[in-house]
Amino acid sequence: MAIFKDNLLVNRIIALLIGGLLVFLIMTVTVVQTGKKENAKMAIALDASRYDAGRLLADAKAQLESKEYAASKETLEKLFIFQPGSPEAVEGKTLLTSVDTAEAAATARWEAALPQVKKDWTETLVAELRAKSDKEREELEASLEKTITQAWAKAESKVRTTWEELEG
Repeated sequence: MAIFKDNLLVNRIIALLIGGLLVFLIMTVTVVQTGKKENAKMAIALDASRYDAGRLLADAKAQLESKEYAASKETLEKLFIFQPGSPEAVEGKTLLTSVDTAEAAATARWEAALPQVKKDWTETLVAELRAKSDKEREELEASLEKTITQAWAKAESKVRTTWEELEG
């Protein structure tokens, strides 16, 4: 009889554990599925927000105004990829032409100004290097004078002895 009660107790404990595990699995699957659905919805909403045609076009215009031509082109490419049929994409194509024109004009201005800019930069660098060199030379001369004075103080008696021997 004791064995029967022990087996019954073990069976009940096992049944309780299996039941608890089953409830845990059901709850976990339910929560995970709900979480995955919410994540999918949020990802869709985020993509819709991130690749909204109006927002992309506005960003591209702002980047053009701040002369960030590469960033503006990249934003317009996103607009063409993610919102190809939108009215903003049509406006984006004309904006892309404006970006290319502005970039070409900026490059032309830079290339025209480059010789003078390089000359001015070179003159400034030469002046800075000369000033630094002059300062270092002055410091070296001051240090040299001090070094000579110290060396003479140490060697004066020896030099005098040698001189007297040669004279004498």
